[in-house]
Order: sequence, then structure tokens, then C-alpha cells
Amino acid sequence: MRVAPDGYSGGFQISGRLANNLRYADDIVLVASSEEELQELVSRVYGAAKDAGMRINVRKTEVMKVCEDAPPMSITVNGDTISEVSSHKYYVRKR
Repeated sequence: MRVAPDGYSGGFQISGRLANNLRYADDIVLVASSEEELQELVSRVYGAAKDAGMRINVRKTEVMKVCEDAPPMSITVNGDTISEVSSHKYYVRKR
């Protein structure tokens, strides 16, 4: 999935570095400053996954925005709309 953001200039500057994704194990969090940027990044990840013989499970994928007054987003993966949530709790399974 490292190839997906290659050449992509969206995201946020944090301590002088561009951040547009956070990865942990088999999860990835995409960060963008607009709906258009997020759609582009999601499309890039979808393309990279498809090239690697993988797929994005839209039922397990969520979109969340941090700006409360922004209108609802419509982010799609291969024609399927990703559900938008107002909060998300990340669970780490103990082994």
C-alpha cells in the first residue's frame, strides 16, 4: 500500500512532514483536507489493492470527518458508497 500515496500531495503537514495515511497491522487510516482529496486517496488505495490482488471491504470501511458543520460526504470504492460515521473506536485484539 506504500505505492498508493506516491505522487499524492494532499494531507496535512505535521512537524514539517506530509501525513496522509497511518498504518497499523492490516489497517490503514487515510487523512485528507477535503472530500475531493479523500476520494482521490481512496481511489489510489483501491487501485493499488486491486493491482496486488486484494480488495477493500466496503462493509468494514468507514468515513469520518472532524468538521461538524460540513455537509455529508459521499466517498465511493468501485461504485459502492462508504458509510459515514460520527465517531469510531479502534479495537485491538489481545492474543
